[in-house]
Amino acid sequence: MIRVWLSYTAAAMILAMPGATGQTRKTATVHKPRVIVTTDGEIDDRCSMVRFLLYTDEWDVRGLIHSSSKYHWKGDARHKAHRWADESWLDRQLDAYARVYPMLKANAPGYPPPAYLRRQVFEGNVAYEGDMDSPSPGSDHIVSVLLEPDSSPVWLLAWGGSNTIARALKTIEEDHPGRMAEVSRKARLFLITIQDGTLNSYLLKHWEKTPLILSTAFGALAYRWRHIMSPEQQRFFDAAWMKANILTGHGPLCALYEAEHDGSFRSEGDSPAFMHLIDVGLGSTEDPAYGGWGGRFEWRGSYWRSVADDGNPYKPILRWAAAFQNDWAARAAWCVRPPSNCNHAPRAVCNRDTTKKVLHVTAKPGSELRLSAVGSSDPDGDHLTYRWWSYVEAGSYWAALPGRHTTTPEPVFEIPPAASGRTIHLILEITDDGSPPLTAYRRVLVSVSGTPRPSPRELYLQTPITNLQGPSPDQGGWSFYRGVNLNGPPVVIDGHAWDGDKAKDFQCGDRPLNSPRVPLRPPTDPARAAMIHSFRWNSNAKLTLTNVPTGTYAVYLYSWEDNNPEILTFVVNGKVRQRDRVSGVAGEWHRLGPWPVTVQNGRISIETRGGAANISGVEVWKKMP
Repeated sequence: MIRVWLSYTAAAMILAMPGATGQTRKTATVHKPRVIVTTDGEIDDRCSMVRFLLYTDEWDVRGLIHSSSKYHWKGDARHKAHRWADESWLDRQLDAYARVYPMLKANAPGYPPPAYLRRQVFEGNVAYEGDMDSPSPGSDHIVSVLLEPDSSPVWLLAWGGSNTIARALKTIEEDHPGRMAEVSRKARLFLITIQDGTLNSYLLKHWEKTPLILSTAFGALAYRWRHIMSPEQQRFFDAAWMKANILTGHGPLCALYEAEHDGSFRSEGDSPAFMHLIDVGLGSTEDPAYGGWGGRFEWRGSYWRSVADDGNPYKPILRWAAAFQNDWAARAAWCVRPPSNCNHAPRAVCNRDTTKKVLHVTAKPGSELRLSAVGSSDPDGDHLTYRWWSYVEAGSYWAALPGRHTTTPEPVFEIPPAASGRTIHLILEITDDGSPPLTAYRRVLVSVSGTPRPSPRELYLQTPITNLQGPSPDQGGWSFYRGVNLNGPPVVIDGHAWDGDKAKDFQCGDRPLNSPRVPLRPPTDPARAAMIHSFRWNSNAKLTLTNVPTGTYAVYLYSWEDNNPEILTFVVNGKVRQRDRVSGVAGEWHRLGPWPVTVQNGRISIETRGGAANISGVEVWKKMP
């Protein structure tokens, strides 16, 4: 389906064409993307809009439209209002934008005049959740933009419900049915989660050929950000950083940002929609699977949906957190300072290509790939540092490429024989030493010739496992101590007699479930399969073995996934043994461990943290004297 997406974008974007290894020709200039925002006016929408207005030089803004959602609606004669924000909030922000506009324009000439942005404000379908009964000024405006003769993409960003967008498309279906194919080729829908029923009831049924991205990773920048970000990331969102870089001394627009009471970041759950469109050189609009500041996505049969990096659903956004927060801080400074007193992003050149497009190169297994950032520059004359790295999750090769000189303009990468037939994404990251430091990127997509070999993960999932023993003899002598089949009867596995979970000296109160129809990956013997299929689950699963003799033990835990992947952390006797592990695809199972534990109080306690964990069995071996 990626080819379908690229065919839609080809009219507006000419992708970099592959040439000789390490060589790429320049690509055509791309016009600014046309962007229409629909917003339900929630506080995090208002916070997102402050950031959005500081990036309006990046786009051709064609609409700022009030719309409803399942959380907020204006009401009418038949519907009582529900948590609706007076639309004047946007007027106040545009008034503040007008006051900083002269200095913004001095720093970047592409900012639209305030009067132009005011003309883009419309009221859409706001009466109630999912309101799309009748056309509205906002939906009619969307129709007029989509029916313009310009064939370039129109990005329709739903920060609240998708109902005003749906109403516009329904008007086209009713009044201009002969132009539906044309509109499908130019419309791009980006929804921040599902905030009303119009996605499933109308959009996916009537506009199934229209490219649509659904962000489910928006929580990285939403209200619970402190529970999601690492401490290193949190410092770019805490009160000290926000006050120094956004809230204080940066003009009336940034002063309108509705931070927490202590000045810390509040929520911008809608910002990934437009951050996806900020062209910093990552090529995220060329293919949603590439990933960028707004996240990374995979095709789900009818639309694109957020996907995890390294098992973490928020990492595709937060891996760029320091860079996009510093970039925002720089633009906040543009509001009040002349260009000579501000920092501006460097310009990344890769293989003599001065555009921001993805570079496509080919390579042979076992060869060396030489790349060059020579010619990169900084408009302020700042010193530049270079970093080249493998974005493993974006490609089909499962490991980072070994390389030399990866902190210089001219690195050399080795193409392993195992990468045959795979794709590899290399990221050039150039950062200046200005204040704040700013980063520009280029993406190099390497296509390796040859026939693909199975990855280690593919081999694991495909290779039957029928015999598992205890810890390696290299770690000393071990004897089987005990196994417990959670939510199951006594069973013999690998020649060892296991207890059922009703046995004495064992407690687990988590919810029981049995899913025997889910095919296991990898396949295994019938006894182990029955044990895995019958399990207990919880978002904080806990199990305890008691009356365990004093000694040293090795603990194994059978964990599996019956439907959708979860992110799990495993703790044994209070010590984290495995952190942020992805549970895998449906049917995937693992015997985790061995985790060493010294027992002195007669107990082995195991608990999980994070998502919903499926625990099928615990297996314990005792170290011999």
